[in-house]
Amino acid sequence: MIKTKGNVAYIKDTSFDSQRIDDPYIIEAYIPEKYNLRTTGEGLQLANRNEFRHAVGVVAARSLKYFSTNGEGFNISRTRGMAVWWLRHIYNSFNWWKAYVVNAEGERKEMPMLYIGEKFGTATESEDEADIVLSAFENDRCIVNPASKGGVIFAVGYSERGGLLNSPDMYGVKTIVGNKYKGAGVNVTHGITKNLRLMAEHTLKAKGKDDTPQNICDEIKKMKVVVLDRPRHEKLIETIKGLGAQLILVKDDDLTPTLAVTREEVDLIIGVGGIPEAILSAIIVEKLGGEMTLRILPANVAQDEKLSGRLNNWNLFRKNEVDILKNFKIVRPGTEKGDERSWDTVWTSKDLARAKDMVFTASVIKKTPWIKFPDGKEVPGVVLDTETGEITVHVVRIAGNDLEIVPVIYQAAIDEYTNQYKNYGEINDKTSTDIIVQLEKVYTEFGMYQRARECLQKAMMREGISEDLLQKYSSIYKYVEGLYVLTHEPVHVPEAVIKHFEAVYNLDREDDVGIRSLRMIKRFYEYLGDKHYHERQFDKAIACYREALKYSPHELKLHRKVNSTQMRDILEEYFDRIDRRYQELNYKESEDWEQFKLGTALEIFYGYERRSNFSSREPWLIFFRRTVLHGKKPSYKLSILTKLLRLYKNLNRASDYKLSKLLSKEFGLSVDEIDSILTFRNSRVEILRRSTPQHDGVSHSEQSEETGFNYGRGNEIFHSVGELYLVRGLSLEGLSKLLLPRVIPESQNELEDADIPLSISLVEAMEQRYKNILEELREGYKKEAQEHSYAVAEAYHYVGLALYDIGDDDGTKLYYDEAIKKFG
Repeated sequence: MIKTKGNVAYIKDTSFDSQRIDDPYIIEAYIPEKYNLRTTGEGLQLANRNEFRHAVGVVAARSLKYFSTNGEGFNISRTRGMAVWWLRHIYNSFNWWKAYVVNAEGERKEMPMLYIGEKFGTATESEDEADIVLSAFENDRCIVNPASKGGVIFAVGYSERGGLLNSPDMYGVKTIVGNKYKGAGVNVTHGITKNLRLMAEHTLKAKGKDDTPQNICDEIKKMKVVVLDRPRHEKLIETIKGLGAQLILVKDDDLTPTLAVTREEVDLIIGVGGIPEAILSAIIVEKLGGEMTLRILPANVAQDEKLSGRLNNWNLFRKNEVDILKNFKIVRPGTEKGDERSWDTVWTSKDLARAKDMVFTASVIKKTPWIKFPDGKEVPGVVLDTETGEITVHVVRIAGNDLEIVPVIYQAAIDEYTNQYKNYGEINDKTSTDIIVQLEKVYTEFGMYQRARECLQKAMMREGISEDLLQKYSSIYKYVEGLYVLTHEPVHVPEAVIKHFEAVYNLDREDDVGIRSLRMIKRFYEYLGDKHYHERQFDKAIACYREALKYSPHELKLHRKVNSTQMRDILEEYFDRIDRRYQELNYKESEDWEQFKLGTALEIFYGYERRSNFSSREPWLIFFRRTVLHGKKPSYKLSILTKLLRLYKNLNRASDYKLSKLLSKEFGLSVDEIDSILTFRNSRVEILRRSTPQHDGVSHSEQSEETGFNYGRGNEIFHSVGELYLVRGLSLEGLSKLLLPRVIPESQNELEDADIPLSISLVEAMEQRYKNILEELREGYKKEAQEHSYAVAEAYHYVGLALYDIGDDDGTKLYYDEAIKKFG
């Protein structure tokens, strides 16, 4: 099929499969015939794939729904959540690759994004493996605030496996120059004055002129320097102005100016920014020319110019950052082994993006001055033809040594449902109802709220409409009205918007619109909680998280936010103490480092007078996870926590003989240490027996095997394994044997990046890929598919265990049941 637009013939892009990505509203994609790519033979051939245009293109088309005029920050979070949803669907629809996210912007800004370490595509053994780096939305404020300038893009980079830097989402300081200054010696370790002088001297040498002070000064005055407009760059900005260079401040996008550097419209980009953005810049530099340097920075140094201005401070990583970096084979200088790199490495563009088969893609959502056609005109943002349903997205693609800007036309289902609606006379049957509901969805999916309301109004005004249908259309209308308010009217009182969606939910709880309203309420409360947390209004934050939990009671992420907020003081104290000790040891770990961590955690937790205010069932284990087990691999955590659960049950239920045997055989305790625990336990049993009436008829399973004491919720002998800290005569070494026992993980989960705790959202990510796995299982790839099934089961097991510690028994059962299904 061919479409003609202007003088350009567009052909249907068969690489876009709406059914495979479960997209009912964008049904086809068209590209100019001259840009149609084809793979030949076997292998990844990333540079010859049409599919990558659609990863960024679909996200751009879907962003229309969130275009706002009221500046509401919640809509940024919604937009990012949308991107995550569609990227997972799209990447998992590619059965010709196995891809890994090696870097992604998100955690640094605490925004939704794909997980570093997340896998996509086939589960089979395949040589066709790839890396993905996402910078997400550059300058996303422009989506929700028309007054914001600079434009918006959505950018992703790809390479063959191992071609892009695998690192955590951290900050780095970088310099980028074009071909004009190649070999000038520009480096992040130099100050701005030296870098500009080196650039000037290089230019003068090329011109055959003397590098006199005046000539150097004159050359610097001709230079254009791009810097992110941040408080951390205040002194840098003043220095650039003082040297006379032309300063260009950008609000929230230091990625797209890289394109201007390669066109020699900008001389230098310098300053602190995100690592994912830097890697994407490196792809551009490697493909189009130039030079780049980068140093990874500690978070507190990156945000404080007084610290970042001194080179010695660039190595002052906190211990938790050191642990995270180590998992990416980035280590303390002088301790490198094998293919490890030191964190004081000055990375070049070649280090960051070293693959031969490598692609940069970006969709232009709102026009930016940095992305231009060859004639110098700015590339337009997303355009929707409301009559035909055609959505035009311009996609930037760099694969060879040139840049191409491809207009992609997505055909939305607007025309299809509109024609069905017009051709249908009666609206009281199920078919016509479905048409109206689908038409509303496709209108709202692309931000056409007024059209959606008009459609529903006409339906409600028809004669003979049943009461049930009238109520259904009314609830949908109110839902659409809420979306319009959320994007176009000032949200002075967020609670009013929430009440609006609550009213919709109460009208139609079981129907689709009720479920959509429920999710909206949950997300808004969570967003408000995050906002209050960053404003240090912690009580308000907890209140919002708890409101969100009413609508999603088993969401581990929300429970964690409540726990983290409640424990913020002792968590901060723990990591401060660990950092001080680490510095005292000259940034090395002592032989008893794990014992020290455990002892510090126990001392802080049990010394905290307000620990009884924590709302979870097992606050010690939650604190233990966040501190002592921080940075450990998920499979190791799961093994430790499973063994501690068994210990907990035996401490409360086993006879003295069985408990002694367990403590000796499985935990390696001495006779004296075991006697101390038994003495402590028996004294507690006596206290509980005196204070708790015992009743006849209690089943044996609810009683201690030795004492017959009625064991139940609220009258446990040990409320937590952490209470072993209270046992007299038990040394820190003994506590370490009990609380950090030797374990051999039964399996290694496929998501073994230590900075990724298995969570509900990660379970959802793994479930999405599970659809592919089931197909491959049917096709005969039993071993690999089964391994992924076990990985999903482990994720459910981990979440179930975490929900148990929180006190969510229903959630625990739900996730354990899912784990059992997957273990099959």
